[in-house]
Amino acid sequence: MNKKFKKFFLTIFAFFFFVELTIQLSFLLGLNFVKQPILFYNPYCDQRYWSLLEKKILPDLNIDSHPLLSFKKKNIEIPDNFDNNKKFKDLKNDFAFYGSSYINHKYFNALLEQNNLSYKNYALDSYGLDQIYLSYKLTSHQNVNKTIIIGFLLEDLDRSLFSKRDYSKVKYAKKNQKFIISELPKKNYEVKRENDIYLYRFIRNFTILLQSEFDPRHSECEIKFKKDIFSFFINDIKEEAKKLNQKLIIVSFNLKEDFVKNPSWRYNFIRKELDKKSVIHIDSLEILKKVSKSDIKQIDKLFGEDLHNSEEGFKYIFEKIKTKL
Repeated sequence: MNKKFKKFFLTIFAFFFFVELTIQLSFLLGLNFVKQPILFYNPYCDQRYWSLLEKKILPDLNIDSHPLLSFKKKNIEIPDNFDNNKKFKDLKNDFAFYGSSYINHKYFNALLEQNNLSYKNYALDSYGLDQIYLSYKLTSHQNVNKTIIIGFLLEDLDRSLFSKRDYSKVKYAKKNQKFIISELPKKNYEVKRENDIYLYRFIRNFTILLQSEFDPRHSECEIKFKKDIFSFFINDIKEEAKKLNQKLIIVSFNLKEDFVKNPSWRYNFIRKELDKKSVIHIDSLEILKKVSKSDIKQIDKLFGEDLHNSEEGFKYIFEKIKTKL
């Protein structure tokens, strides 16, 4: 019996060792059919997932690098640091928009133009909530007595966890009950080889996905950090807006999965947090659910091929924003 057990154990050990060795060699040789971060890491939890992806530079001639934000639009003035943020300026615009790819989307920008709004749009693709917060803090003095509209995808909150996502970015850390910048964007981001047991990572990742019905959005990793940093950002933005006599409006956007499945923990948390802080909140999920009546064909019409809202979807959301302006 002992011999059979020992033989069985050695066979299992040899099998796992062979599989692990094959994966290690595949990573070392850069074989793409195995080198898939999603197999081993959670995009909402693990920095290694984003580090293993190819470095991305925003391919647009109208974009400049920025020491804190990574990138900014060329036609938008954003100081390099807070030392320059002293003198108040009147840029003659009535509205200032901040956010990520939803607020910078071609359909959203078209609606701004069609409605003849006098505005500045500081939003840029691939921003996390930390970059959105910083873009506001660096330019708040440019928009005294204005209406401030900050729009973000709920999952932009998770981006605050990382020092690299599509590209190298700023990162915050909590120290002595305060959030401070712990890492600045790196111009030449290099992925350092890290030792890891990929078979273990694969099994662990598969188990977590199994528990969340293969929907990584529902992962609650680092949930306390994410909730705390959201509260910090909103409290600081609200305080700054009050000081500068700004009307603050927050617009939350959702992935299509929030409509066809249950929304993640982010939705209820952010909605309750904004309500508790008495911040004007435009809830895209609430708006588009009323329109679609949870019919899958109607939901499909409200989203485009690029995973953002369709032209029709943006129109419904923008109409609600207009009622608050």
